[in-house]
Amino acid sequence: MWIWQQTNWPDFSYQAALILPALENVVKSVAPLTLLATELDEKQRLTLESQVLLEEALATAKIEGEMLDRESVRSSIARQLGIGITQQASSKSAQAFVTVLLEAVRTATQTLTEKQLFQWHQRMFIDKPILYDMTIGDYRDETMQVLSGRHGRQIVHFQAACVSHACVSAEMHAFLSWLNTKHQMSVYIKAAIAKFWFVSIHPFEDGNGRLSRMIAERTLVCSESGGLRLYSISQQIDQHKSDYYALLEQCQKGSMDITPWIIWFLEQIALAAQSSMTKLYKIRIAVLFWDRYRDVVFNPRQIKLIKRLLETEDFADGIARKKYKNLVKTTDITASRDLKNLCDKAVLIPVGAGRSLKYRLKI
Repeated sequence: MWIWQQTNWPDFSYQAALILPALENVVKSVAPLTLLATELDEKQRLTLESQVLLEEALATAKIEGEMLDRESVRSSIARQLGIGITQQASSKSAQAFVTVLLEAVRTATQTLTEKQLFQWHQRMFIDKPILYDMTIGDYRDETMQVLSGRHGRQIVHFQAACVSHACVSAEMHAFLSWLNTKHQMSVYIKAAIAKFWFVSIHPFEDGNGRLSRMIAERTLVCSESGGLRLYSISQQIDQHKSDYYALLEQCQKGSMDITPWIIWFLEQIALAAQSSMTKLYKIRIAVLFWDRYRDVVFNPRQIKLIKRLLETEDFADGIARKKYKNLVKTTDITASRDLKNLCDKAVLIPVGAGRSLKYRLKI
């Protein structure tokens, strides 16, 4: 029996004693991050937020099987936050997605309405699917199932509540009423329930996963000062995607007790906060780096590499010439010249020799 078929739907329950250790760990992990963030100046705060938003946008799209261009998303975030000067053009889909993500965070203290959800859905699907006719900017009016296996032997992993638009609308009215009401429960637990409840309704034909994570992020903003996003839940979920889907499926059946889901979600928040601490330290390093080299001229390709090395762990053990060539889309000769130039400027350090030669950022 699906949980929405229970007589007490949607009265979700959880075992507080089992959840408490995970909740305490979340508070312990987020507190120092919040404290450090208050010590940042405005530029550093925007830099941190831009990196969190970048990872959030890329990861939440990736979970749904969509790959956004990193530089296009970065450009859109920079424009909308008003930081830096970028010549990189951003795609319509990246720009629309960032707009929705920022609006979801910036309006966290306001009432979330059905009209706003419809607008977000329309923006997210600014490029309408070509292969099938999809209802955009309105609730679905049909059965929603998640299936696997070949025709005739398909397995139903999940079936959402409702088979009609009127039913979905009624379910969403109850959800939004609950979401917009202040509760005594922890904001972290509320975010976990909000995400699970929204996915259980699955109100739209597509984009439900992305919207559910935005709603969770929006809820979490209320626990942080200044409405600043300090960590990315979607990036953390993407790293444990199989567990994510398995737990969602497990908790959709049987009783209304969703303790396992809440514990797992809280664990991801704690891990995301701990990962963001590393980002915060990287920001400080980046500030010192650009200050040290403020009078040095770099070409756009070199800047792209330096930003990637400063912001991510993508090339933690160093970057090879071939990897650099592919990253900035240039020739072998130009790649070699760029890397040598960075070594001459004491920006990179060569490590190894021959085919094992790589370049690391000098911090």
